[in-house]
Amino acid sequence: MLDKIVHILQQQCKIDANKLLLLGLSGGPDSLCLLDVLVQAGYPIFALHVNHGLRAEADTEVKLVEDVASSLGVEFASIKLDVSAYSRQHPVSIEEAARILRYQVLFEQAQTHKASAVVVGHTADDQVETILLHLLRGTGIVGLRGMQFRKLPNPWSAEIPLLRPLLSTWRAEIQRYIDLHGLIPISDKSNQDVSFLRNRIRHELLPLLDRYNPSFRESLLRMGESMKDDFSVLQDLVNKAWDSLLLQRGSGFLQFNTAGFLELPPSIQRYLLRKAIEYHLPGLRDVGFDCVDRGINLLAGVIPGKQTDMIAGIRLVKEGEDFWLVSNQVALPVTEYPAITPGEQVILQIPSRQELGSGWQLDVEEVCDPEAIRRDSGTNSDPFQAWMDISEVKLPLVARTRHPGDRIHSMGLNGHSTKISDLMINLKLPERARPTWPLVCSGDEVLWVPGYRLSHLVQVRSDSVKALHLKLSLSQVS
Repeated sequence: MLDKIVHILQQQCKIDANKLLLLGLSGGPDSLCLLDVLVQAGYPIFALHVNHGLRAEADTEVKLVEDVASSLGVEFASIKLDVSAYSRQHPVSIEEAARILRYQVLFEQAQTHKASAVVVGHTADDQVETILLHLLRGTGIVGLRGMQFRKLPNPWSAEIPLLRPLLSTWRAEIQRYIDLHGLIPISDKSNQDVSFLRNRIRHELLPLLDRYNPSFRESLLRMGESMKDDFSVLQDLVNKAWDSLLLQRGSGFLQFNTAGFLELPPSIQRYLLRKAIEYHLPGLRDVGFDCVDRGINLLAGVIPGKQTDMIAGIRLVKEGEDFWLVSNQVALPVTEYPAITPGEQVILQIPSRQELGSGWQLDVEEVCDPEAIRRDSGTNSDPFQAWMDISEVKLPLVARTRHPGDRIHSMGLNGHSTKISDLMINLKLPERARPTWPLVCSGDEVLWVPGYRLSHLVQVRSDSVKALHLKLSLSQVS
């Protein structure tokens, strides 16, 4: 086994034998076997024991694990977590909470100790159970391929790989190694608790499937290997779609183009949404088909509404030509929109440049060349620029946010007016931008809604000799 694992570490895991490895050491047969193999092979190791705080005997087991590491000359540390509290605070199971926190700690400590990789003791049996678990939850290729010998980037790090060198080694082989070398592992009674889904798969489902095919586990393992090759092709397509459709990202939110997303094949849509969920919750595995399909149906208009809850506090929000995946506790950003503080009124001098919120500015100038007025106003295609016949404008002009009852006499409505609130809704101006959107007004009369509408009361005519030119733009672009 020593030669086999060393070969996998070199060929599959691609590690540098001279650099420190951080080993997740539970004290069970798998991690204990891996610890001994790594020591015998001469790898520098830091062993980290994670106490999930779920069993009364766990505190006393820490000393046993430490003694084993010490007897092998391995540096050791133990960290205790409050998994139950995390499970209560986040809508995930105890199993999932333990896994999420465990990996967070492993990679945090790997970075602290400058380890070149995190190594864990998952076996071929764990791989079979994982694939079955994914199958029961309604997975695609990404779930059917199971775990990987080396994963980089991974949900916890873009620089430190996660290594699983025992993935082709069965528990029976590990038990023989344990017995041969006189190692005494810790017995975790929770592994027998069939209230946990993975344990039911291990103790109830797999023995039943073995009766239909005695080689079922080996067959499932081979299928997982085949799926890895297929997924690598699919992953390239998903990454390209991600790069082309992602508009912005931030702490707790992602923004994508909806039209481009809906043009993708359904399989790419599903994997892109899964990747977006993983961005918010690294390592979350319970992302079923129903969750992803619900998001796709909302974007395609199959189900009504503007948003839907996805999973674990993540919601999908459809807004105009884009959609967002955002954590429930995070408000969507408004920094990309021009803004004025509600209640504030800015008097616009002529000429002037007025700095607004979110890095935008409003320029006002007088144009006295009739030919230039007709030419520039007639060819303007920028909705954030406007020309007004100065003889029809009652000064001063002010920039402010909307007031209750505000209306505009839009061009093309035969003298009728439209409520500003209705206009914003009909033109799909994002709701979060409406309260601070700047309006250019004369008294109570709204003359211009930048980006959308100009009042016909001040539009330039063929005989206009003087005009006001207004331009709203980002400061760094002007």
